[in-house]
Amino acid sequence: MKNKKQENEEKKILLEELLRNLREKNEWQYVNVVVKLAELGVMVNEKTIRKWEAGLEYPELDVIYKLSEIYNVPSKDFIDAKNNSYQQGLNAVCQRAINIFCYITGLSLKAGYIFFYFVLFVMLIYALTFFTSSLNQVARNWVR
Repeated sequence: MKNKKQENEEKKILLEELLRNLREKNEWQYVNVVVKLAELGVMVNEKTIRKWEAGLEYPELDVIYKLSEIYNVPSKDFIDAKNNSYQQGLNAVCQRAINIFCYITGLSLKAGYIFFYFVLFVMLIYALTFFTSSLNQVARNWVR
């Protein structure tokens, strides 16, 4: 039996999937999307549409609103899908780094996560220390 978090993860659609599914559902070629966007004042080419559907680039917010008009889908669905794509990309990078670290060191994934977050915490403390010392230096120079 799946828990609620797993069900929510499965429901999340990525922007590239949403765009491809909508285009295919309407039985449109890339050129059809280009023409429809051009009618709304958005100039893109087929290569750009392909990049969006491959997840290599993402449309700007104003273009998302035009896409929602073309496909008759709420713009919130596109924005949520774009956020899901960003989140998946971020998670993939972090997960890959932890997996490589665990493979090299022979640690378990749990230990890798603990180490990863410990390092992030130490880096945050160092950054705050550096920032405050820089502010102190600027303040001393300003008072003189």
